[in-house]
Amino acid sequence: MLRKTVFFVLMAMAAGVVFGQGNTRLPDNKELVTSARSIFIHSDTFFMKREQLESSMMGRAEFKAWDLQITNRKELADLLVRVRRIPFTNHFSYTVTDRLTDTVVMAGQVDSLAGTVHGLVADEIVHKMKVYRGDPLQQQKPQQQPAATVKPDAPTA
Repeated sequence: MLRKTVFFVLMAMAAGVVFGQGNTRLPDNKELVTSARSIFIHSDTFFMKREQLESSMMGRAEFKAWDLQITNRKELADLLVRVRRIPFTNHFSYTVTDRLTDTVVMAGQVDSLAGTVHGLVADEIVHKMKVYRGDPLQQQKPQQQPAATVKPDAPTA
C-alpha cells in the first residue's frame, strides 16, 4: 500500500510540473521593448565611456518622445545595454537585454574610429526600437500641421 501511495504522489508531482510548464510564455521582443521605460548602460571598453552613450541616447528626439529614462541602478532598469570592443579592432558589439527575462531583444555591431562609437550605437538602438515602438516623430507630424499663413493685403494705389 505504501508503494502505491508513493507512486501516486510522484506521478501527481510530475504531472503538475509538466502542466505547469505549458502555461508560462516568454514575452516576445516587441512586448519587452514596448513595455520598457528605463535603461541601464554598461560599457566594457575604455574607448567608449558609459556617459557618452547616455548623453547620445538622451539627445535623440525619439528617446524623448518615448519618455524613456536612463538609470544608474541596474536593478531598476527594464533594459540593459552592454557595449564591448573586439580586441585589436575598431569593431564594437552591443546587446540590449530585458533584465527580468534575460532575453536579448537587440544586438549589433558598429565600426568606429575617432570616438564616434557612442553616436553610432545610439543611432542603431533607436532605429531598431522604431521597428517595435513605431516612429514617434512620424506620429506627431499629422497632429502638428503648420498654421495657414495670411498674406497681408497689397497696398492700393
